[in-house]
Amino acid sequence: MPLRLRITLIAIAASAVSLVAMSIAIWPGLRNRTIAQTRDALFAEARLVSQVVAEPLARGVGPEQLDPIVDQAGKELSLRVTIIGRDGRVLADSSLSGAALLAAENHASRPEVLEALAAGSASQVRHSATVDRDLLYAAVAIRHRGETVGVARVARAMAAVEEQARDLRRGVTVALLLALALALVLSNVLSTAWVRSLKEMMKTARRLAGGDLTARANVRSDDEMGELAGIINQFAVQQQRRLEEIARDRARTDAILGAMAEGVLAVDTRGVVIMASEAFRRDFALSEPVGRHYLEVVRQREIADLLEAVLDGGEPRRTEVEVWPLRRVFAITVVPFPETEGRATGAVATFHDLTERRRLDQIRRDFVANASHELRTPLTSIRGFVEALEDGAMSEPVTAERFLGKIRTHADRMTALMDDLLELSRLESGHRPPRFETVDIAELVEDIVGSFAASAAQKKQKLKGDADHAPAIVTDPDRLRRVLECLVENAVKYTPASGEVRLTVHATDAGLTIDVRDNGPGIPAEHLPRIFERFYRVDKARSRELGGTGLGLSIAKHLAEGMGAALSVTSEVGAGSCFTVAVPARPAVTQPV
Repeated sequence: MPLRLRITLIAIAASAVSLVAMSIAIWPGLRNRTIAQTRDALFAEARLVSQVVAEPLARGVGPEQLDPIVDQAGKELSLRVTIIGRDGRVLADSSLSGAALLAAENHASRPEVLEALAAGSASQVRHSATVDRDLLYAAVAIRHRGETVGVARVARAMAAVEEQARDLRRGVTVALLLALALALVLSNVLSTAWVRSLKEMMKTARRLAGGDLTARANVRSDDEMGELAGIINQFAVQQQRRLEEIARDRARTDAILGAMAEGVLAVDTRGVVIMASEAFRRDFALSEPVGRHYLEVVRQREIADLLEAVLDGGEPRRTEVEVWPLRRVFAITVVPFPETEGRATGAVATFHDLTERRRLDQIRRDFVANASHELRTPLTSIRGFVEALEDGAMSEPVTAERFLGKIRTHADRMTALMDDLLELSRLESGHRPPRFETVDIAELVEDIVGSFAASAAQKKQKLKGDADHAPAIVTDPDRLRRVLECLVENAVKYTPASGEVRLTVHATDAGLTIDVRDNGPGIPAEHLPRIFERFYRVDKARSRELGGTGLGLSIAKHLAEGMGAALSVTSEVGAGSCFTVAVPARPAVTQPV
């Protein structure tokens, strides 16, 4: 049943019950109230009549003078008016006149007359033998100068009183029916307004339940409906603010996770992935791990055992795992989610990539070992030659001169080594920032080819430069020269006799590239990733034999990166190597290297 109809029916029932109860309470008292009001009116009329006839009656006037006065009063008042002497004789009566008046029965025994003479006023309802009908009497004593001279009595027919009571009942009934009709109208109007307000709030509630937190209940009233609408609107505002806060927190969390270098993986109690950071997806080459079991995401037993132990025991775990498919080492920390009712709701794992750190540690160890070795070898040789000189070689001029030459050679080698180390240190500290200017690449290439032409000629090598059509470019000419000189020197040094070394310049959309290509022995593929490390040698014995310090390529790479360029290498064993310097058209160096 619709709410509006129910409200209307309830209002009708309540109004009807109230009106019936009111009728039951009012109707029995209407007759008595009517009689009482009529009696009061009759007493007033009787007193008025008594005041009119008191003085004539005290003078002793007869019925012939009093009766006209009483008849006129009865006519005007529409009542029966009677004047009774102290002895009970009827002196005047508006219903009797002439002989009938004289023949009227003595009223001394009438109860209202007796009581009025004794108490001053009296009222009775009884049947009148004179007029033969029920009357309501009201009698008052007529006093003149403190003396009772008679009784003034007025009477109204009970039929008229009953009719008046019936009229009053009809009026009350009509009023009650009108009240019922008005209650029906008001209930309909009020129920319409309430139902409209309720429908508005239901519409708003449906929109809120559907996720539209901008919905508001447009109810403007000061009653409970308005208060309820205000509560709904306040709830919507609070929910909207809460969701905005959650969205901001989520955005901050995503931003934090996105900025973290460590990968983050979160799983629920079933092991299903509920969150994976961008770093984790990138490290493990995953597209969409969310919603999958962690065994499908990280296919390594050690990681699975770690997650399983935390999910079961609820205690944080830490370990280092080398992920073989990726060839990377991770420091993994797994902690449980905040507990609910004593049970963990999942686990969060962070993956800190230690691969680069381990590689750098290895490079540092290799650097220390290589530096120590590079220094120990010439120092041992120098010490040996000095001891030989001390043991008597000084007396042999030819031998002494040869030993001193060896000592000088090793000292020069140590000096070159120290110079290269100092140069690397200066480059890394940024104390020598690049100085950019427009450089004629063709002229630079021609100058470098000319510098090494004699060395190449000694080994019957072909050293050529191809930069005739190369455009000018903005870069650091000193750094670029040193990089190219290092590459050309190495190419000439390690390329066998009758080989070929070529410098070729290519213009590109991003700038230009300079290739230093040779047809020497080439570099095995396993050495290419470490070729630019300090002291790294492909053929240690041959490199030392040729006088290299093992720092040239490392210095060249630092020089190139310091001016915004890039140095790379490709090689094939037996076919030669190609070192490429990519120089940008617009150098963008954020900080000196």
